[in-house]
Formats: sequence, C-alpha cells, structure tokens
Amino acid sequence: MTDAPDPRAEALARLTALVLAAPLELTREEASAAAGLTVEQARPYWRAMGFADVGGERLAFTRTDVAALQLLVGWTRDGLLDEARAVEIVRSLGQTASRLADWQVDTMARILAEADEPVEMARVGEGMAEVLPGLESLLVHAWRRHLAALAGRVLAMTEVPGQGEGIHEPGDLAAATVGFADIAGFTRLARVLGEDELSAMVEAFETGAADIVAGHGARLVKTLGDEVMFVAEDPDTAVGIALSMHALPRAGDPPTRLRIGLATGRLISLMGDYYGETVNRASRLTAIAKPGGTMIDPATEEGLGDPGAYLVRHHRPRALRGIGLVRAASVSRPR
Repeated sequence: MTDAPDPRAEALARLTALVLAAPLELTREEASAAAGLTVEQARPYWRAMGFADVGGERLAFTRTDVAALQLLVGWTRDGLLDEARAVEIVRSLGQTASRLADWQVDTMARILAEADEPVEMARVGEGMAEVLPGLESLLVHAWRRHLAALAGRVLAMTEVPGQGEGIHEPGDLAAATVGFADIAGFTRLARVLGEDELSAMVEAFETGAADIVAGHGARLVKTLGDEVMFVAEDPDTAVGIALSMHALPRAGDPPTRLRIGLATGRLISLMGDYYGETVNRASRLTAIAKPGGTMIDPATEEGLGDPGAYLVRHHRPRALRGIGLVRAASVSRPR
C-alpha cells in the first residue's frame, strides 16, 4: 500500500524551489563534478556558506549552486583570489545572509501566527513569489550603497605603506574610535519583564541605536541583543553618537538606561568585525561605566576637536582586566 502524499511536505518543496529559483535535483557528488571539483574540494565552500554536510544520496543541490561553485573556481583559477580568500568571502556572505534570512523568516512566522485565520501554505508561496524580486532588489541596492560608503572610508583609514609610521598588514586600520553600548541591568530586567516587554525593549534599543549610528555617518558593526558595537572615524563623532543614544526614548518600567564605553586607536578588521587592544579597551570601559554614563579613554579625550563642548570628568586610574591601568574619564553634555 502506497502512503498518501503529504500536502504540507509538497507545499514546502514547492516553496523551497520557489525561493531557490531552481529545484533540488543534484547530489553532492553531481554538484561537485558539474563544477569541476571533488566533494572534498567543494566542502570548504559549502561549510563556509553555512551548509550542513548531507548524505551522498540526497538531492540537496541546484544548478545555481553549481554556478556559484564555478564562479569561485574561476576566481581562484584566474588568480583573482587564492582559495583561502575565496573561502573567507564565502564565509562572510554566508554568516550575513544567515542572520538576514533568520530575521526575515522570524518576521514571516510572527505574521502567520498573528493572522486571524489559519494561512494555507499555498498562500504563503504566492506571497513569497510577489515579494521575493523586490527583496532581492533591495538587498543588492543596500549592499552596493554600503560597499560604496565603506570602501572609501576604509581606504581613508588605512595607512599606505611608505606614507605612515610603517607598513601595516591588510586589515590593520589607522586610528578610529570604537564604542560599545549596552543596556544596564539587563539580566535583572530579563527576570522582571515579560517576554513581549523584553523583546520590545531590545528591538527599540537596537533600532534606535542603528538609526543614530547611521545618522552620524558611522558604522554599526554588530548587535548582541542587549549590546551594540559601532565604529566612527573620529572621537567627536563617537561621543556624539553616545550622547544621542543616552537620549533615546526610555520605554518600560523601569526605564531603559545605557552604559557606553569609547576607545580610540588602531583596529584590526576581519570579516566585517574589529579586534585588537582598542576594542578590548572600549569593552572594558563599558563594563565600568555607570548606568546613563559614557566612559572614554585618554586617546579619545585627546582626539576631541573641542573638549569644551563636553563636560569631561576625570577618574582615578582603573585596572582593566587584561589591559592594565587606564586613566579613564566620563563625558556628558554641559549642564
């Protein structure tokens, strides 16, 4: 006796084919061979993209997957990129795309859950078919705009060999100001607030912080729920961002208050993130900032164009874990 087809499984298969713009018709061996690779040669790219290993008999790949592999192979064959750099690019794209897709699917799931009546999978597919071309266009447009802005910014920040204090490795950037802002007492708030209230608070914080950073021409590096990280070209911009963040509308009871730490110095850039002593110093300063306060290191204070525009209060040297003694100061708007 043959089992009856599962309508939900069939609808999901159609939805997957719609999103991928191609059917799943190739095994890993077939996809690799079509791109001129062995499975072992293709696996680093798949894993970098965030794909799980699949069995040899499973139809898990499309012709567009083959085209993507062929593009990467062509770059390495023509000497445009070595394999390590190609994998690095794929990993950065995969991690970014995974987070974006997670947010979009979560939004779609909430819309379905809040619908007055059950929504059929066929209608979901129809809706996806209508919005996918627009989403794809917006994604490419946003990427190009950010690429144009960041390319010029990074070139301006990167010291050219022979024109600075020495030769620096790619990704080693000239001085910039990095900042962290987190919600003070978040662990306690998570215990006393309901899930909806907590979610609304975090969303308002992340959205408000992102708008402020963008409005000042800086870059939001990442959000970590109750914390955001940003990078600005100069201390004045970073301080302006911090003071504007403190003025964000405070939703909820108790009200949301932020702790912010800023540090200035050389940064190491890798896959869209930043590392190094300057980043660690900013993080440690955030940890010792009072709720509603902003702590800055000496380099940030020295880099302010008009120190008189702020109220700067010096503190006794503090020992920061893994860094040592730092003569930090708090900065606020003049009363």
